[in-house]
Amino acid sequence: MKESVRNSRRGLANSWWVVLGLVVLLTACTVEESDGPVESDKAVEPAPSERGDWQAPGLVDRSTKPIEVPTPGPATGRTLDVTHFGADPDPDSRDDAAAIRAALDAAVPGDEVLLPAGTYDLRSTDPADESANIVLRSGVDLRGEGQESTVLLTSLDSENDSRVIRGSGVHDVIVADFTITSRHEGPLGDDPDDGDAGGGPMYGIHLGAHEGQGSSRVLVENLGIRRFERHGISVKASREVTLSGNYVSEATAVGPGGQGYGIAIEGSADQHDPDAANDSRHNVVIGNTFDGRHLRHAILLQFPTHNNLVAENTIVGSHLDAIDLHGEGEYLNEVRENTVISGHRAGIALGNSGGSKNKHDASGPGNWVHSNDLVGNRQGVLVILGTPDTLIEGNRITAGVDSEAGIEVRNAPGTELHGNHITGGTDGFWAIRLSEDRGTDGRGTGIPSGIKIEYNVIRQVVNGIRIDAGEDLSMVENVVDGIDGAELKVADGIEVSR
Repeated sequence: MKESVRNSRRGLANSWWVVLGLVVLLTACTVEESDGPVESDKAVEPAPSERGDWQAPGLVDRSTKPIEVPTPGPATGRTLDVTHFGADPDPDSRDDAAAIRAALDAAVPGDEVLLPAGTYDLRSTDPADESANIVLRSGVDLRGEGQESTVLLTSLDSENDSRVIRGSGVHDVIVADFTITSRHEGPLGDDPDDGDAGGGPMYGIHLGAHEGQGSSRVLVENLGIRRFERHGISVKASREVTLSGNYVSEATAVGPGGQGYGIAIEGSADQHDPDAANDSRHNVVIGNTFDGRHLRHAILLQFPTHNNLVAENTIVGSHLDAIDLHGEGEYLNEVRENTVISGHRAGIALGNSGGSKNKHDASGPGNWVHSNDLVGNRQGVLVILGTPDTLIEGNRITAGVDSEAGIEVRNAPGTELHGNHITGGTDGFWAIRLSEDRGTDGRGTGIPSGIKIEYNVIRQVVNGIRIDAGEDLSMVENVVDGIDGAELKVADGIEVSR
């Protein structure tokens, strides 16, 4: 079964590279390491995800057949202008939230509520939900006249679970073409250890379930979201939600406990049934842009969400891992063709050592990370804490002056590194590194096992491949040239098949 999953993933790929000409076959050598070899049989298999018969990553059905995620069609009914309901697009007006809610209440499925260009002051919350300024309705779109032209300005300020726009169990909705921001004028988040910072709403947009029924067939596009505390856009226990063309920046906090996430796709901590109506899957995060200077993570997948697509996003900077599978069982997701530049930590990470309420460790099995451009991050791709069976394929990784590894694998059984192209770096950088994972509070300890390093192209880097720990390791036809330091460094006692 495991081999059939790998073949299915590769069958879906459009590989970007071709191994050309001279192939330098790596020759194993034994090098004395300052820390000594890791003698360990503590490779920890994470608890298996209860994934039913889902077997292939990305936007596929149970039979591995590709699917097209449905999005709502354009409105076919009336256009309801919020200014006709009393909204004033001039800045610093009275409360405009009530008028927007009145327009939504007057709409029927197929209608569109229009926010003409201007600034709308959201000073009140929905009478039926004091946590939200605006509550979406199924079948009714909410649209502005452009990300830079229409602005929703909320007065929400650090109230628990506060949301500018909420949708619970909604379907067939488009939210598009405006900016969400807040009156918060304090500093922006810049310290990932500071749990006391914050301000503005907790969430810009929050889409979730109602009475066990997730939201679905929702399109959120061309929004600007800034000056929020927790998540710019949060999608929880829902499916078939597409987030496209949004610009997320300026979180007011980036501390522990879930602050400063640009976009978060979440399952539920207690939800492990792929047949449930609130099973989180088939969500699409595509073509969004993130200014990561004040984001903890740009894109985060959390809890057992599966078969989502994260593609063609651009991320510049982030305080922690830019694209993060958060170490709570996320499985069979596809992460492709993203550009991540100058992150303080990994460009893409699977597994996470944090968590206070919910302890993190391994992501789930079968995630597929391919064809990404990762430039100047501490690690291009990082896989840790027992995350199993990840395919890392066809990525282009360019190291910067502070980079430590192109691809780093710790306790990650069954990881495959296939056809990646790695270049750049300064002293201490390794293109590929395998090492022991010492875990987090006893969780996720172990060594790399069952790792395949095949057909990678490593050129013009300081150091090539370093193996400090591992078992059942293989290397096949990797191209290594233009290396300033060591092409291959293997600790004593470790066998690598070739």
